[in-house]
Amino acid sequence: MKKVISILVRILWLSICIAALVDAHIGYQGNSDWKLEEGLAFEMLILSFPASFVVVAVLILLGEGLRLFGLALPGSNRAEMTITWLLFVMAGYIQWFLLLPKLWRSKRKV
Repeated sequence: MKKVISILVRILWLSICIAALVDAHIGYQGNSDWKLEEGLAFEMLILSFPASFVVVAVLILLGEGLRLFGLALPGSNRAEMTITWLLFVMAGYIQWFLLLPKLWRSKRKV
C-alpha cells in the first residue's frame, strides 16, 4: 500500500509541475512575458522548496560567471522558460522522492 501511495504522490506532484508549465506556455505572449515567467518561477519555487533555492543560486552564479566573459544566459523565450522549469523539477524530484525517503529510512533505523 505504501508503494502505491508513493507512486500516486509522485504522479500528482509531476502532474502539478507539468500543468504549471503547460499553463505558462498557453499564456505566453511573446519575447519577454516577465509576469508569466515570474509566475511560473514562483510556482516552481514552492513546488521544489527548499531545493529551489539551490537552483536559483546556481543560476545567479552561472549568470555572473558568464558576465565575466562578456556572455549572458539566454534571453526570455519558451525554450529558456522550459529549461529553467526542468531544473526546478529535477531539483524538487531529487529532493522529495530520492533524498527525503532515504533520509527518512536512515532515521527510522536509528
